[in-house]
Order: sequence, then C-alpha cells, then structure tokens
Amino acid sequence: MTYMEKALSSRITPQDNSEDSGREAREPLIVVVEDGIDLSEPFRVICECLGIEVQRMLSKDDLGRVLRDRRPMAVIAAMDGAGQDGCHVLMTIAAYDRSMPALLITGPDPVLLGAVDAVEELWELTSVEKWQDTLGVGAMVDFLFRAGRKGGCIRLMSV
Repeated sequence: MTYMEKALSSRITPQDNSEDSGREAREPLIVVVEDGIDLSEPFRVICECLGIEVQRMLSKDDLGRVLRDRRPMAVIAAMDGAGQDGCHVLMTIAAYDRSMPALLITGPDPVLLGAVDAVEELWELTSVEKWQDTLGVGAMVDFLFRAGRKGGCIRLMSV
C-alpha cells in the first residue's frame, strides 16, 4: 500500500457542518502539533508580544477534539509527526473547517510536498501554507496576522 493510499483510506470524513464551523469567531490561539519544541518556541516568542496563546500538543493527541473545544485561529504542524503526519493533520482540519489557516513544515523532499498538495486539493482546503523550514520573524508575523484576521480575532495587518 502506498503512502497516499494509506492517507486517503483514513476514516476521517468531513462533517456536514464543516463549512459552517469557521463562521463563528476563533480564539487568538494557535495549536502547534509537534513531538519536540523546535516548532512552537519560535512562534511562542512572537505570540507573547501579540497576545496570542500557543497550545503545544503531541502528534499522538486528538487534534479534532482540540479544534472543537478551543476554536484556534490556526494550526501549525511538521510533516513528519510520529503520531500523525502532516497529511493526517490537514485531513483533521478539513473535517473541522476547510478554511482554517494551517502552516505545514514539509522539509525539502519534493515527494512529501506533492503529497501535501494532493491532500490539500482532494480535501478542498483553502488556507494551507507550506514552508520547507521555519522562516524568519517577518514571515511568521505575516502568517499570524492573516490567520487572525481570517478568524476574526486579530485586527492587525502586516505591511
């Protein structure tokens, strides 16, 4: 069984209200799905200045429950999570709200980037950003401002 067949055979299915869940305001919160702290720490420093909470969760934890309970403005994840990979994270987001901003750190492998593109298209996700590695402060702030504006919880704009 190939990687994409495994990913697409997942039991995650879009909910009937997945289009409606994004209409209510989201919280000024980002959820970082990771197994270490390398991804959340750079964002934590910036988010403290902006009044945005950062919730770190392990890749084996239930992202769907966190999305429903906390209503974050964005999700950030690495492609190579031990409990769930980036494609699984994207499918969970799609089941909750296809328009939710997501940032996926893919790494340099073009095959993985192609898998992410396929999941993004198949699950009709509209706000996925893909970075090979964490970028500088400007790119992180730009992502956070756009996610906050889309979620109705931050009114700042990057210039």
